[in-house]
Amino acid sequence: MAQRRAPTKRPPLKACKGCGTLNYRDAQRCESCGSTNFTDDWEGMIMVLRPESSSLAQKVGITKTIMRAIKVSGKIV
Repeated sequence: MAQRRAPTKRPPLKACKGCGTLNYRDAQRCESCGSTNFTDDWEGMIMVLRPESSSLAQKVGITKTIMRAIKVSGKIV
């Protein structure tokens, strides 16, 4: 049986250094907080599709559909 490996190709996203929201590469401002400070150095992804029924979203204060990085430039968001 062949070993499974994690995907190595990254989606075309960059993370906001302020709030950790993942934005498309062509974004000039973060869609969540309005920051212009982005990085390509991020790991992991959380997608909240229905924040009104997500206990995780309620716990961390997410109120809209969003993609967030778990780790951004060495800090856990």
